[in-house]
Amino acid sequence: MLTLVSAKFATVEELFKYKNQGFKLKKFPGYTYDQWGIKAHNRPWIEDVGRFKQGQKIIEVGGAYSTLPNYLAKKYKLEAWIGDDFGITEGNEIWKRWGDPKENAKKNPFTKYAYKEFGIFSKDYPNNYFNRVFSVSTLEHIHIEKRIKVFEDMNRCTKKGGMQIHAIDIVTRNLKECFINSVADKIPLFDSENILLGRDVRRGLVSEIKSWKRILVNSGIRIATKLPSIFELLDRSTLAESPDVIYRFIPPKNSVKAYKPTASLLLIIKDL
Repeated sequence: MLTLVSAKFATVEELFKYKNQGFKLKKFPGYTYDQWGIKAHNRPWIEDVGRFKQGQKIIEVGGAYSTLPNYLAKKYKLEAWIGDDFGITEGNEIWKRWGDPKENAKKNPFTKYAYKEFGIFSKDYPNNYFNRVFSVSTLEHIHIEKRIKVFEDMNRCTKKGGMQIHAIDIVTRNLKECFINSVADKIPLFDSENILLGRDVRRGLVSEIKSWKRILVNSGIRIATKLPSIFELLDRSTLAESPDVIYRFIPPKNSVKAYKPTASLLLIIKDL
């Protein structure tokens, strides 16, 4: 049974470790080696915990222009995929702002691309197929009402004995907001699916952490570990997105904008 075995926030100490180890990917839109944000942590973390080996089949969900699957394919001699519809399904052009997805695929010959979104149970993604299913700053962009279906679809594709590894952006909170979340999360009235998958999460009344827990459970994943406290977002050792990444890469690029950093919720799910 797919089981959540680890849930924590990324830390500054871990980022320092990965930077010291020299992890480096080929440059792609939205990524440069000199970044010190959450994604500079997430990608080496996935390699660190993924236990990749020759012959495995892996997929980055919502990977878009990522070169991580190509890097892993060459290093470990495995079959690498990216599953991303690049906004085609909803006609959202923003996800194609860095170039033609089909032309981009030619730059990564060791990666197979499937241009279908998860959550529609496409035959392009075979049942019980992938040893590793992972995502980086992707799942939080999915409409909250669709997230259970997306997890059900990823669960369907995860091979028996396989693993899912997800890094999910969580909006940082101030002390007052953390306190409100901590109280609301304990009130039975706010424990319904309509609350945890609806507007009260979007309004910030109920914590994103509790909402993600409900999504996992409703998709059929067993919870075997404690999720982090919302108050950990106040800890300076918890890694948050760096100002330079937001300034340089979040549209409009290289311009003044509101700084509302995100932390990174790290989930490891294993088939036990």
